[in-house]
Amino acid sequence: MKQKTSKKAGFDEFIKEISSGEISPIYIFKGDQIHLIDQALQELKNRVLGEADDTNYIIFHGDSASAEEITESASTIPMFSNKKLVVVKNAEKLNTKELTSLEPYFESPSPSSCVVIIFSDGKAPKIKKKLPTFNFTLEKGTTVSAVKEDAQKLGCEITTRAAQTLISLVGEDLKEIHNELVKLSLYRSGRKDIDIEDIENHTRKAQFGDVFALINAISKRNKKEALKVLLDLEEQGEEPLSVLSRITWRFRLIWKAKELTDKKTPKPEILKELKMSPGAFYYLSEDLKKYSYEDITRIMGLLSECDKKLKMSYVPRNYHLTKLVTELLGKSK
Repeated sequence: MKQKTSKKAGFDEFIKEISSGEISPIYIFKGDQIHLIDQALQELKNRVLGEADDTNYIIFHGDSASAEEITESASTIPMFSNKKLVVVKNAEKLNTKELTSLEPYFESPSPSSCVVIIFSDGKAPKIKKKLPTFNFTLEKGTTVSAVKEDAQKLGCEITTRAAQTLISLVGEDLKEIHNELVKLSLYRSGRKDIDIEDIENHTRKAQFGDVFALINAISKRNKKEALKVLLDLEEQGEEPLSVLSRITWRFRLIWKAKELTDKKTPKPEILKELKMSPGAFYYLSEDLKKYSYEDITRIMGLLSECDKKLKMSYVPRNYHLTKLVTELLGKSK
């Protein structure tokens, strides 16, 4: 799986490093591909803790942990094991003071602990001590190959067109893609390949129809319909973060398509860049007329804010999604 390696190594390099037996006392992870980060953590856990239970696997979250707690845990001798694995997720939510307070530990880490600091927004602050840093962000244009590789691991093959269609529906989050590939691999009925028809029959119709209905209702400024579809999704047990990711992906597509269209880019090139069929682009192009760049900028800000609240707030998450839809529709009826 190809990763950005201009200055910082990625998933493949990390796996290669720990496979050689070299385990650093501290790692910095950054990037938005949570699926890859989870895989990397599992491999690291296997190397550090082996068959031991999770007693020495400690997880902190940036929005609720302090530097003192993290340092104390990492400095404490592990129980019934030679090593301890301490993970700090969403470290971007640690304030500057807390991050600065971790610097002394970075300078002199415990030899019996392995600490992983994860910045899931893809941006890590400058740290005085030079630490092993790995970037879990897919390089532009490599998502299709990543989908094909993941399908192979599940014992099947997926055509390029099918992979492109799946990406157009789900987005580029490999965790979402992996979940859909698992389902599709079960639908194959003994066949080895996954084609575009499988995507159309099982992904678009079975799961994403209501999400697209929600997006269409938002585009049509139909508040009543949008809230009705949102309620249906809630009753079906759809995860708010999953719904949000698909809405975000759609508006990113609208923004990108709008820029390409305004630059007078030939339609074949637009379709190639967006990885879309002419039919899918027709419906997308209808949305281009409804949103200005100012509208999309405002919407992306609302989506980003909703994402933070869904991950941090203790308020029922469906409340935030309902509030988001209302804000997206503005004063619409």
